[in-house]
Amino acid sequence: MFTIFSGQRLREFRKERDYTLNQLAERLNVSPSYLSSIERNLKTPSIPLLKEISKTLNISVSYLFDDYIPGEIGERLKLFREGRGLILQDLADLSNIDVEIIDEIEQGISEPNLDQAEALAKALNVSMRYFYEKLNSDTSLGNKVRQARMKAGLTGADLAAKAGVSPPLISQIENNQTTPLLDTLERIGNALGLTASYFLLEQKDIESLLASLNPKIAEMLGDPQVQTFLRSISNLSAEEFTFVLKYVEFFKHNKSHLKI
Repeated sequence: MFTIFSGQRLREFRKERDYTLNQLAERLNVSPSYLSSIERNLKTPSIPLLKEISKTLNISVSYLFDDYIPGEIGERLKLFREGRGLILQDLADLSNIDVEIIDEIEQGISEPNLDQAEALAKALNVSMRYFYEKLNSDTSLGNKVRQARMKAGLTGADLAAKAGVSPPLISQIENNQTTPLLDTLERIGNALGLTASYFLLEQKDIESLLASLNPKIAEMLGDPQVQTFLRSISNLSAEEFTFVLKYVEFFKHNKSHLKI
């Protein structure tokens, strides 16, 4: 896949093409300070600007992204399409791209150009970043624990006291020097208001799951009442959670007969 946009690569190609920062900024009709912020990865160029950079420097857009791995865009595209309940023809109609081209992209036979990727993202109502951006590079269990602790405003000693473990153990976990037992991870999760599965689930899985949600469902996740409900069920026992899931299945199969 194309990963995150590389400002460093832009700078290298600019110098290779013998452009100063001011000269390239003028050609692109942007300010030198804005172009500098792009090269330092403080800002990401828009798609029209990305196309203009590609044209001006006479390079493929793919050269401005790191770690190109053929086929992964197709895997993501298929995941999003199926998550929307669409068949290939549906997506072809929504994006105005031939169904054969979409099928080849999903199979990894070909890669979409920037225009096609933009049309597909718009048709699926997802951000272009789900196709191209690199996900958080440090998704280790220890880093997740550290980030959650800091977000909660706790010191390592605070978290250790709340979870009933020693401060050195928290430090070792956060520095990925040791892997906690599941019951220890559950206690840490409870202390932070999170489930153990949060720390075990890969960030890529989380991003893909969110991206594949129906847009209306994704929007609902921002509703405070929905968030309150999700927090309430996070503390359910396995048996209680199973009951909720069974009720959801019952509702899905009988909603046409229920009064809402």
